[in-house]
Amino acid sequence: MKADFKNGPFQPTFDSLRTFECPAWFRDAKLGIWSHWGPQSVPMFGDWYARNMYIEGSDQYRHHVRVYGHPSEFGYKDIVQRWKAEKFDPDALMELYAQAGAKYFVAQAMHHDNFF
Repeated sequence: MKADFKNGPFQPTFDSLRTFECPAWFRDAKLGIWSHWGPQSVPMFGDWYARNMYIEGSDQYRHHVRVYGHPSEFGYKDIVQRWKAEKFDPDALMELYAQAGAKYFVAQAMHHDNFF
């Protein structure tokens, strides 16, 4: 996937970004939910799992070897294959977040592991 950011409302300059005005609803929202959900949730061992599982001595590395085996034989590409969203119910989540008082929701589009 290739993203085209050339047609956005801002140029890649500080002067351009200074023209942005925060919407009033955002200043009044007080609480929002930010989601960071992807393959790193399979091992349930932190959002830097994709990097740290390859660093010998790290907690993620030890966990990975104990649960999946050596990363050279069962790597992050294999973790990605195990990530399923079979029970994902976005409507139920939005309802729950609204009940908690959230006024907005942001989903992360891409993580440092380049997974969309």
